[in-house]
Amino acid sequence: MTVVRIFPALLAALAACTGTSPSEDAATDGTDPAASTRDALVIGIQADAGMLMPAVYESATDGAILETLSYPLVDTEFDCSLKKMPALAKSWEWSDDGKVLSMDLRDDIQWEDGEPVTAEDIKFTYDLIADPAVASPRVASIQYLEPDGRPKIVDATHIEWHFTQAYDRDTQIAHVNLGIVPKHVWENVDRSTIRGNDKTKQPLSYGPWRLAKWDQGASLVLEPNPKFTGPEFFRAHLNRVIFRVLPEYSTRLIELEGGNIDLMEAVLVADADRLREEHPEIKLTRRGWRSNDYIGWNLNNPLFEDLRVRKAMALATDIDGMIGKLLTSKTGESYAKRSIGTITPALCGVHNDDVKPLPFAVDQAKALLAEAGWKDSDSDGVLDKGGQKLAFSLLTNTGNKRRGDAAILFQDQMKQIGIQVEIQRAESNQFFERLRKKDYEAALAGWAAGLFVDPSTIWHCDQPEKGKKYEFNFTGYCNPEVDALIEKGLATPNPKDAAPIWKEMQAKIYEDQPYLFLWWMDEIVAINDRFQNTSIDVLSPYNRLQEWEVPADKVKYQR
Repeated sequence: MTVVRIFPALLAALAACTGTSPSEDAATDGTDPAASTRDALVIGIQADAGMLMPAVYESATDGAILETLSYPLVDTEFDCSLKKMPALAKSWEWSDDGKVLSMDLRDDIQWEDGEPVTAEDIKFTYDLIADPAVASPRVASIQYLEPDGRPKIVDATHIEWHFTQAYDRDTQIAHVNLGIVPKHVWENVDRSTIRGNDKTKQPLSYGPWRLAKWDQGASLVLEPNPKFTGPEFFRAHLNRVIFRVLPEYSTRLIELEGGNIDLMEAVLVADADRLREEHPEIKLTRRGWRSNDYIGWNLNNPLFEDLRVRKAMALATDIDGMIGKLLTSKTGESYAKRSIGTITPALCGVHNDDVKPLPFAVDQAKALLAEAGWKDSDSDGVLDKGGQKLAFSLLTNTGNKRRGDAAILFQDQMKQIGIQVEIQRAESNQFFERLRKKDYEAALAGWAAGLFVDPSTIWHCDQPEKGKKYEFNFTGYCNPEVDALIEKGLATPNPKDAAPIWKEMQAKIYEDQPYLFLWWMDEIVAINDRFQNTSIDVLSPYNRLQEWEVPADKVKYQR
């Protein structure tokens, strides 16, 4: 689900490497008389895209680009729950028992190569997700769909999704609303090789944007898709979107202040304070409670098997103090709140506010470690037991200054209780791959939380007997009681009835401490004020990108 078009001269892509202004690219294909007034949006991103293929993508960058480049089956907005609007599906209705969702599809949407987007493409996508050879991280989306109904094709424009049980309709829609894979492109590809296939770098568009050029490791350029056959209001207003890969936070900030990029995500609070004073041309927008940070323990490592050790480390971490240093403005305004799970507090009535985060209690932490048999027998400042030191590596991703600073604070706090932590860093795509393969000891990472409730992706035990491996269960967490609550919650159609089940589940997971839950962030996004009609919100830092525009008198890049 994405895009592919090569223009003859795209020096903007080179500008991501050289610093040359995008305005120096004067080429145009002449198809759009308004191109000279459309302008370009230049976005600084921490890591390059990885796999632009809906069945296997893993990173937030991949997902945001794919979402921006598609025409959704069901369009959505969010106001503490998902609001659903027609798109590829013109209309839909549920059966009385809530187990069959029938959809009437548009017949005029085409892939970039002129082939129609069909019900067969949708079915093929879900067949890929269900195939263990693909190892799709979206497997949770098909676990409550009947094998012969994901979907069942009635005719060219009518499909039926057959669920094994009724459950929350927002979650049902989310499960069937994934990006679509073109069957005619992928059907003859060996499914076990999809992750490494070059086609993941050459996606085919069926949305308002297309991929014009991808200089891997440097830049990715989108342009309006002239063959987009969807509604006129869904067409792109800007002339180009240029994603510049700038791994270092400080570099992205310098480029933002210098006007060389227009948009930067995850601005640190201290920098936001300064930008407000020094750069009135930069708007700062708060996205809401979508992103969190956590330290995950690889539970396959014997060092983290004992709950007392995991709980001790949580008690010895001054999370409120870290929030004060990293996520609080100089005026005292906090941009974070303590986390107790992975269900965002932005959702209506689902977050368990009764679970109280563990206090900062160093003496309790030391007592728990002693109870678990950890002592400093050789007086070197590091606890040991049976000849093994209480020492481990903490992996995080490069270019994320907040996490880098948090890792240093955590390292120092662990030292105070006799735990030795070595900080390791990996480039973002490598980092996510290591998480997926559980090739780490502890990891400081984060989630962009789902805006519907399905915790199985992160917390359900793998089910090898059913061919189900939950790729995002990075810690290897497995609690049958939690699994039972997940299944019970997903089998409860009424959200009000399901809410107590989800709250009980959150309490059990927090009690188990598979993560050291840190915080939810009200992430700050900076954007140049020449852009209008922008949607920077909990859904995406560049939601509804096709609607963004620049007034003619403020255009910076004519082409």
